[in-house]
Amino acid sequence: MPSTWTGWRQWAAWGLCFSLIVLLGLIRALTNAELAFASLALLPVVGMSWLGGRRSGYAMTLLATVMWIVADLASGHQFDPAWIPWLNAVIRLVTYGLVVLFVAQVRSQFDREREHATRDALTGLHNRRAFVAAGSSEVERARRYKRHLAIIFLDLDNFKNLNDTKGHHVGDAALQATAGGLVSATRANDFVARLGGDEFAVLLPEIGFDSAVSVGQKIFAEVNHALDEFAPTRASIGVAWFEEVERAFPAMRQAADELMYEVKAGGKNNILSRRFPEKSISRD
Repeated sequence: MPSTWTGWRQWAAWGLCFSLIVLLGLIRALTNAELAFASLALLPVVGMSWLGGRRSGYAMTLLATVMWIVADLASGHQFDPAWIPWLNAVIRLVTYGLVVLFVAQVRSQFDREREHATRDALTGLHNRRAFVAAGSSEVERARRYKRHLAIIFLDLDNFKNLNDTKGHHVGDAALQATAGGLVSATRANDFVARLGGDEFAVLLPEIGFDSAVSVGQKIFAEVNHALDEFAPTRASIGVAWFEEVERAFPAMRQAADELMYEVKAGGKNNILSRRFPEKSISRD
C-alpha cells in the first residue's frame, strides 16, 4: 500500500468512490433499470485497487455488486425470470474481482520497479538519486519549520587496495558490511544511501549537534567493526551539522564531503564534525 494512503487522502478516496457507486445505483433505480453504466462502476473499483490494494478493491467490488442488486430490486422492473438480477450481480462480482486482481498485480509491479530505481542493487541502501530527492525535500521542510539538519559522508580508506589484492567479490562484501554497519548505527527516520563506489551518506533530520556527533561516532565504530575482516579498509567520516538551513542541498552535501576529505588529508580513519554556521570544530 502506498505511503501516501493515509489520513484525509484515504477518506477522500473512499468518499468519492462511494458517492459514485451510490449515484450509479440511483440512476439505475430511477430509470426502471433501463440504464446501467456498469462499466463506470469499474472506475471506483480500479481506483481503490490502485490506491489501497486488493483489500480495498475487493471491498469496493462488494459494494458495487450490492448496489446493483439493490438498485435492480428497487427499480420496480419486472425481470423474467426473477433470478436475472442475481445472475447479473454474480457476473459483475466475478468481473470486478478479476479487475482487482489485475490492477493489484500491475501496482505491485509498478512499486517494485520504482523501488529498484531508488535502491542500490548491491547493498540494498537508497541510491544517489533517492538521496538527492530526499535531501532536497528535507531541506525545504527544515527551512519551513526551523529545524536542525545533519549530513554525514563516509568514504572507505584503502578500498582500491582491497579490490586489487583480494578481488572484487571481497570488495563487494566489504561494501555490504559497511551498509550493515550504517543501518545498525542510525535511527529509523535517518536516510542512508550509497552514493556510488565506496562512498556513502546519511541524512539526519531534526537532530541536535551533540546527537549528530554521537551518531557519527557510532557509525564510525560500527562500520570499522564490520570492516575488521577486510583489512586494510577503514572509514573516513565527515559530519556537517546545520543549525539553520540557509544553503541549498547541493551546497550542504559539499560541506559534508569536504569534511570527509579533510579527514583523508589528515591521515584517514577518523571522524570530523563541524557546525554550520561554523562555531567550533571537534575531532574524535
